[in-house]
Order: sequence, then structure tokens, then C-alpha cells
Amino acid sequence: MIPHFYILGSKTERPVSRRTIFTDGAPDATFRPGIDVELSHWLPNTTPDVYAADTSTEICMNFISQNDTDGWDLAINNHVDVDGVLAVFTLVHSKQAMLHRETIIQAAEMGDFSNWGNHAAQILYQGLTVLMDDLKAKKTDTQHVYEACFKQTFSLLEGRTDDVRVVQGMEALQQSVNRVESGGILRREVHARFAHYHIPSTLVKASLAKTLKIPAFNEEIKDDMWLHPQVRNRLDKEKIQLVSAEAEQGWYYDVWYPGYMWADTPHSWRAPGFIFNGSTNGYMYGYEPLEAAVRTLQKLETANGTWMLAHELSPFSSISGRNFPVVLSFLSENNQPAASELPPERVVLILASAFE
Repeated sequence: MIPHFYILGSKTERPVSRRTIFTDGAPDATFRPGIDVELSHWLPNTTPDVYAADTSTEICMNFISQNDTDGWDLAINNHVDVDGVLAVFTLVHSKQAMLHRETIIQAAEMGDFSNWGNHAAQILYQGLTVLMDDLKAKKTDTQHVYEACFKQTFSLLEGRTDDVRVVQGMEALQQSVNRVESGGILRREVHARFAHYHIPSTLVKASLAKTLKIPAFNEEIKDDMWLHPQVRNRLDKEKIQLVSAEAEQGWYYDVWYPGYMWADTPHSWRAPGFIFNGSTNGYMYGYEPLEAAVRTLQKLETANGTWMLAHELSPFSSISGRNFPVVLSFLSENNQPAASELPPERVVLILASAFE
């Protein structure tokens, strides 16, 4: 275990360190090559290949399982999110982390990628998210946010929570699962890398907001969506996902890429088109087969609007009016979701062929 940790930006005093581990966030100017080590899935990074994994938390798990940590005396991160908290927790509370390895890794994946997690991981993810959101709203110093999150992690790993928002979040996920499993929302695996989810008009009429919502990065899970991305990723994590929604005037469309695509994820399928632009976690997007499919859709389209394809991406941005990891939507002139007049069976055929 690493005896000390520090969060860059904190107003507390930074401990002196002989050897430092920088995890999740990018190292600062104090990084000493050959002395310190980076354990991060952010791009760019210098994480040794032997520890590579999809989340910084799992990278840290690999590090502590393969090394005697004597001599390492400080873990550093630079921001607050679930993967960052759990990466540092893994280094500082290694014994407890290894006992709950899969739960902790899944909770980190829920945070950074909107992946599915088991019941224990859902408790951990939701419990940490609502706590850190509360503390950030109070402008709590980041060092103290981490201290509170570590204490909460111990409780959550034991299944203890008195926050109703944790239960409500898991109930919302289960309701979303039920809609898919019952056929209330239709799922079709078109091929190994493409899935189609269709939201019927009854749900669209009940709430267009819940139909079209795209959650922000590491957002608290609420009953504010008919189809949560975690639920789609339960079965189709490594696929392109087309979500269609039937309205009176036509169909709304979003094309979702895997939520992990912004990070260095060597253990997951890398969907085509993402080109690292050299800035932290930033990408240019360009994939000719999809661009050709979009040109076809636009040529066939009879509704007022544009099939808008992303050209620049980050974990926090994509098409104007939508959000990462959506790379394609049908939008109005003011960049708001609009109803296309092309039916889903035609759109599926054209888009799915771009990824075969």
C-alpha cells in the first residue's frame, strides 16, 4: 500500500515524496522520469505495457498485484471522478481493493464508460457519484473529497448506504433492463459490431426528454431516461449502437460509439474513425464508410434537417446539441434533435453496412 496521496489543486500541503505514482490524470511538471511512474489510461500516457488495462483503476490493480510497493510513498491524481477515486483508493488501501477487485473495476468502468456493473458495483458507483457531486457543489477541497470518498467506499463495499438516491439509481437501471427484456424497447443485434435499439411511440409520447437524454460524463443515474447507456452496454458494449425513437412526424436517431473510445483501452475493441489529435483525450473523427453512409442518408432524406456527423470528439463533447459518445444524429437547423422521415429498417441497413 502507498502511505500518502495528494490531489493536485488541493490547498492542503503536498507531501514530500521519494517515489511518486501519478494515476488517472496526467502528471504535472514534477514528474521525474526513471523515478516516478504513470498509471493512467488517459492519452497520452507513459504507463508500462505490463500494467495496461482499460481503466486507471484496473491498471493500479495490476501494479499492486505485480509489485512490492515498498519505496513508493505518494499517489497523485488531478481530478475527481469515480475511476480517479478508485485508482487512488486501490493504491492506498490495496488489501481492501484486492478483496473487491471486480466490483471496484466495474464501478470505475461505469463511471468512465457508462458500462454495466453488477449489483455491488452499482451501489459503489452511485454512492460515490452522489457523494462527490454533493461535495463539489459545496466547493469542498479536492483532498477532502477524496478522504470522504475513501470512507464511503469502505461502507459501500459492505453494502451499507442510507442515501435513497443509491436505491433509486439501481431501480432506474432495472426498469430500463426490464423494458429491453420485455420487448417494450426492441433490441436487435444486426451483426457482431452493430446493434439497433428502438424506442416505441408510446414512450416517446410519454416523455421526449427521457427519450433523447444523453447523460454527462460520470453522471448520477436517475429515472430520467427510458434507455440508459449502461443497459445497452450490458449486451452490446463493443458494438456501434443505433438508437431510434418513433414520433408522430417520423423517427429520431442517434448513433452511439462505445463509451470507452476516448481512453487508452487495449482490452476492448477499437471502433474505427478515432484519430488522437495530440491534446489530452482529444480526437479528430473520420471514417469514410460511415461518411459515405451519411451522404446516402442525406440524399434520401425528405425531412427538414441534417444528418450531422462529428468531426472532433472528447469525453465531454461531440456534435453540437448532443454529447459524447454520440457521433451521428439527425438535427434541425438550430442543432436540436429532429424527426427524420426515413424508416428504421432503411437506416439500419445503410449504417450497419459501414461497420461490417
